[in-house]
Amino acid sequence: MKIKACFSFLISALLITMASVAFASPTAPIDIVFDIDWTTFYTAHPDKPNQGDDKVIIVEGKAYRPTDHLGEVLEKISSRPDVRISFFSGGERSRNETLLKAFKLPSGRSAYDIAYKVLSKENLTTVSEDASLGFSERYKKSMAGILPGATAERTILVDDQVNFSVKPWKAVASLGVFNFQKEFDASKANEAYFPKSKEEWRAERDKALMWQALLEEALSSSNAHKKQSFAQIAEDLWAQKSHRGLCKNIFAD
Repeated sequence: MKIKACFSFLISALLITMASVAFASPTAPIDIVFDIDWTTFYTAHPDKPNQGDDKVIIVEGKAYRPTDHLGEVLEKISSRPDVRISFFSGGERSRNETLLKAFKLPSGRSAYDIAYKVLSKENLTTVSEDASLGFSERYKKSMAGILPGATAERTILVDDQVNFSVKPWKAVASLGVFNFQKEFDASKANEAYFPKSKEEWRAERDKALMWQALLEEALSSSNAHKKQSFAQIAEDLWAQKSHRGLCKNIFAD
């Protein structure tokens, strides 16, 4: 009886240990969720000088211009087996899906093809009915229940309006603040939403390269340091390094 009891105890201890190891393992995927409007795509004005080019995509009567390097960056990040790419926009589902299907990556696949989920207006969480508030104050981009398998610790939203996120989910800025300009136009330097210098214009055009550099560093760091979550590392890196001068190695001036 004592031997049997001892054996049962050892088996129970082993099962508990195995369960603990399994729980501690980062089996959940890394989810990187990109906003669409003013993050991955600009609203373009091809009828105006210097505010459009041959990369403009027309969807439902409106013009959109993908941010520079978007295809290469999406393809590189999505090639990682531990990463899922999704898109979340407050636009209508038909617009979002059509636009992503029209945008091709270097491999020939579309942005829609590599997406885990395409989340749209109906997926927003309403937090207020006060019409006097801004859109991002009335609606939030919570991933709870709409991104299967996602955890707040291993998910980051890249958005031009970080206040769309709601705790515990984290967001980082898209690093873009200007309208699309094919070339820098000094005559518009004093107008709202136009860069004041060629350096600002170049940083806007290269923002997707910055996402890639910071996201890849966050992925590497989170794999090496288990005490801090991927989302927290990404948020910290954005605060510390999201400046062109700190990542000169990835830019070709």
